Amino acid sequence: MYKDKQQMIAKIVKEQRIQLNYTQKDLADISNISLRSIQRIEKGEVTPRISTLKILSKFLNFTLDDLDNNHLNGSKKRVTFFREVTISILLICIILLIATAYIAQSKTFPETDFELLMYYSIVIVLLGVILIKLWKNKKIGLLTQSKGKVS
Repeated sequence: MYKDKQQMIAKIVKEQRIQLNYTQKDLADISNISLRSIQRIEKGEVTPRISTLKILSKFLNFTLDDLDNNHLNGSKKRVTFFREVTISILLICIILLIATAYIAQSKTFPETDFELLMYYSIVIVLLGVILIKLWKNKKIGLLTQSKGKVS
């Protein structure tokens, strides 16, 4: 995981430096960071300290949030998928419990095993349709909001 982060930081620092037409020496001079440190950061050999990143972000016009967002996108997708699966499983359990509670309280239903199987078949089909619609429209994602953004 550290190598990925180092490479991502290296890419952003190098791209921003080149976009601003700075040489590594120029950046080292204006930021008071050693030339060797700049070289090692751009090669992805080290993970710079936060203080170094703050200085670089000031001179290269990027934010520390840019670094976090680029690094965390992949893990957020995995977390969102896990949440959606968890919510789906909970929804299945709740609906099946409610369906079973209905049968338990009813003295006349089901009269035969066939009626019971048909009842559960209908419940499962309806549940499947609901889940397919939620996943297809990504409305399940609305349940996994964090910090005002849809995950």
